[in-house]
Amino acid sequence: MVNYVLILALKTELWQEHILEKRLNIARMIYNSCLSEILKRHKKMINSSEYKGISNLDKKEQSKRYKELDKKYSISKFELNKYVKPMTNEYEKKSLSKRWVEILGNKIQRDLYSAFLIKNVKENLEEVNIEKAQKEFKNFVKLHNEEIERIKKGNVKTLKCMGF
Repeated sequence: MVNYVLILALKTELWQEHILEKRLNIARMIYNSCLSEILKRHKKMINSSEYKGISNLDKKEQSKRYKELDKKYSISKFELNKYVKPMTNEYEKKSLSKRWVEILGNKIQRDLYSAFLIKNVKENLEEVNIEKAQKEFKNFVKLHNEEIERIKKGNVKTLKCMGF
């Protein structure tokens, strides 16, 4: 039987520490979200009339009914896994070549087009005002092309996500 533990220092670069910090922060947020969700479900179960009526039964029947309620209110490790699954889908980073879209024969930078659509959203904030967008599209394309040329020519610092 071994009675010694060898401890080695972990040498990391600053950028690696940032990545680890970001991942740990994401894990913390998922954990807190799960904890909040399970507590909501548990509180809902405890406040139900079914739960309150179980205390008068014998132990075997109580145990059986509690398990049924756990299933009904989705209180289990596997149910929480279903809750967490959508949160863990990793973001798929688009390659620079896919950050441009062609619209009506115009090559448009995707993020700028998204901003254009947001600018032309209806008051309900759920759908684009098509008429307004159609009226302003020609001017948008003109301004878009001017800005792209200005960025390409000048000594303008751009983000990698812009696709330049």
